[in-house]
Amino acid sequence: MCGIAAIITKGARSTDGTLAGALESMLLRISHRGDAENFGESRIADRWAAGTNRLAITDREHGVQPIARDGLTLFYNGELFNTDLLRNELVELGFDFETGTDTEVVLTAYVAWGKEALTRLSGMYALVIFSDDDDSFVVARDPFGIKPLYISENDESVLIASELKSFNDIESHKPVEFEPGHWYDGSTYQRFSTVLDVSPDPGQYRIDEGALIHRYRDLFHAAVRSHVDTDLPVAVTFSGGIDSAAVLAAARRYHDNVVAFTVGFKGSADIAVARRYCEEQGIAHHVEEISLSDVIAAIPTVVQYGEFFEAIDAMDSCISYFAYRLIQRHGFKVAVCGEGSDELLGGYDLFRIHPDPIELVRYRTRNLRRTDIQRVDRMSMVHSVETRVPFLDLDLATFTLGLPFSVKMRNGVEKWILRQAVADLLPDYIVHRPKIRMPDGSGLKSQLREYAAEMAAQIELPGGVDVRLGLTAPEERYFLAEYLEQGYPVPVQRHKLAGYDYDETGYFTFVS
Repeated sequence: MCGIAAIITKGARSTDGTLAGALESMLLRISHRGDAENFGESRIADRWAAGTNRLAITDREHGVQPIARDGLTLFYNGELFNTDLLRNELVELGFDFETGTDTEVVLTAYVAWGKEALTRLSGMYALVIFSDDDDSFVVARDPFGIKPLYISENDESVLIASELKSFNDIESHKPVEFEPGHWYDGSTYQRFSTVLDVSPDPGQYRIDEGALIHRYRDLFHAAVRSHVDTDLPVAVTFSGGIDSAAVLAAARRYHDNVVAFTVGFKGSADIAVARRYCEEQGIAHHVEEISLSDVIAAIPTVVQYGEFFEAIDAMDSCISYFAYRLIQRHGFKVAVCGEGSDELLGGYDLFRIHPDPIELVRYRTRNLRRTDIQRVDRMSMVHSVETRVPFLDLDLATFTLGLPFSVKMRNGVEKWILRQAVADLLPDYIVHRPKIRMPDGSGLKSQLREYAAEMAAQIELPGGVDVRLGLTAPEERYFLAEYLEQGYPVPVQRHKLAGYDYDETGYFTFVS
């Protein structure tokens, strides 16, 4: 897992060393995405410069970045979960390998199959591949956008980086998010994955529900097993809810060193349930109780590294920040979490009243990379922790998107098929625990919202940006002011599903 940055010039060859200096500045802003000893591993060519801050997870002794083969050079931020399968297939084709890294497998797959290789990668990633022959390049990002990537292009150059902050103070460039499931080669911008367009499969309506549950259970276990396939100890962010509990229980089946981590306010429901379960199961468990003053003090850091101002995401990030800080303090570099389940399985109250819950599933899943998954990535990587998301495993997620909604919500019970599939893993008080949103479960409740609303009364935003965006709640204005203070691009448009509150559905696009 890494942070990457790249600069590609369009004009004459660069000879004055400016590429190297600009690249170092971009990488320095995302140094937290790697180990201190692996900062700025880079390569400078005539018309491009690229580098990584490597967080060494796989083959830590021999793995390096960038990696080169057959005239191609790869800069990679990610984790591939079908590494062994692809490596075995490539060995049968006659390729050999010098390391045990997934990075080498990704590049070798590209050598073997070209852009078709992107359709065969199962994992979370953002990457850039350069050709030594003609300075051509390819950029790609995983189908769900689990790993972040931003791009900016003008007449002189193309800039690419893992986070928005790498573009701060580069006045001639205005970054936009690189779309998940797409590749770009400097002239063509094309989709390689349509996974988010999956609709319920009519054939599955006719399949026995017992068979659907069995298939879901198998895919869930396979996803967790692949996501904890590491020789490092594994942390689980554990709220005591069905999603994180299912991941924790399954992870312990496939890894012998799994530890749970829980953060919340004193007396919170999440801490109480998590403690009870871990004590009953003999699971190593670390708990940190935080206060409102702790959360308020962390807000500038959370917004700086989170790179968003949407109020609900910023407030949830304040809890996640402390969870991953706790994980880092205990020496963990790999974590797994339960994010993505609510979006895929209709876990929020909004799904109960929406006229087209299947369309809402697609909408919320498509938007994960700007909400919960962005929160997970930024709050974990600021602490140099790689977090994996088994519910977004490609096989499991594709199957889940194709399920009829009747097995997602049944008689008012959300995530029905998940609860059925893991009933043998968990006690009834967790299997039947209803969905509780992070502010309520953690004990934060409305305290941060009230604080932000109070502080917003003292804020004047430039150019009426809050009015243009249609911000009405004072806490929205507060977090937007914090965001703009960090020098991030001003959003230009707000998208909503009509009739629903912003903290359930709102998101923004940015200056292009």
